[in-house]
Amino acid sequence: MGQLNEARIFVTGGAGFIGFHLCKKLSSLTSNLTIYDNLSSGKVENVKHIPRVRFVKADIRDPKKLQSQEKADVIFHLAAQVVVPYSMENPIEDFETNARGTLNVLEKARKDDARVVFTSSAAVYGNTPVLPTPESYGYSPASCYGLSKVVGEQYCNMYSKQYGLDITILRLANVYGPRCHGVIEDFLNKISRNPEKLEIIGSGMQSRDFVHVFDVVDALILAATSDAAVGETFNIGFGKTVTIIELAKMMLKILGLLDKTVITTTNVPWKGDINKIWFDISKVQRVLGWQPKISLEDNLRELIMERKMFS
Repeated sequence: MGQLNEARIFVTGGAGFIGFHLCKKLSSLTSNLTIYDNLSSGKVENVKHIPRVRFVKADIRDPKKLQSQEKADVIFHLAAQVVVPYSMENPIEDFETNARGTLNVLEKARKDDARVVFTSSAAVYGNTPVLPTPESYGYSPASCYGLSKVVGEQYCNMYSKQYGLDITILRLANVYGPRCHGVIEDFLNKISRNPEKLEIIGSGMQSRDFVHVFDVVDALILAATSDAAVGETFNIGFGKTVTIIELAKMMLKILGLLDKTVITTTNVPWKGDINKIWFDISKVQRVLGWQPKISLEDNLRELIMERKMFS
């Protein structure tokens, strides 16, 4: 497709964490940018910080509302229910948002003949014994969330083959960065409440592949502009795994609390939790030339200090 200059871009979930950073960059490339978000997890304050954007408060589970929107050239589909424990307690709602919602977005794309970039998840792999995990491993989800993302991917593949839509699937590892509300934010909140104790859910030996949101935004834009990305699925991670206990110790060291804070574990994981996420990213490096630039070790201090929790 080439560049996104003046393309009509439609971003579902654009008021969320990744969506905010993506739309902030997209706003410098086009004056025709629409954010479509029901604000279930996104924030209207995020939208206010993005210039040249049209905001529609609506749900991807509403097909009529989606179809009534202006024609799009490119659709970034980020809107999703992403909380694994919630998906296990509310599997129908999770399915309606992640599977049926994706189908509704694809129907808009079919009507508009729009290019689609769909954000999937490491959760589709489940507890794979193949590490680092390549895209070719296949599906073995351990949660309802992972399963609903599998269904979304399968619909994308079907619409690509049967309707000729240009679709790219990005499977994201653990994305972190400014405005994130993941495990790093959770630890910071716990430490601010009680610097003497930090409790970790599970054994703490579960590990994650942390990729910075700025690198993810670059991957999303590459996926929407590179002809080589059409019809492909890519892992987007750093290509390294870090245990949650290692992460906690890194944070405590930066805060000067490593010898003052007792780390405890519940030894009871969430339902559907994955033991280890570690991506093989060689395919996206080879095909798209994408390379993560920001390491967790290099960025964690900056991220923590941005919070200004400790003087």
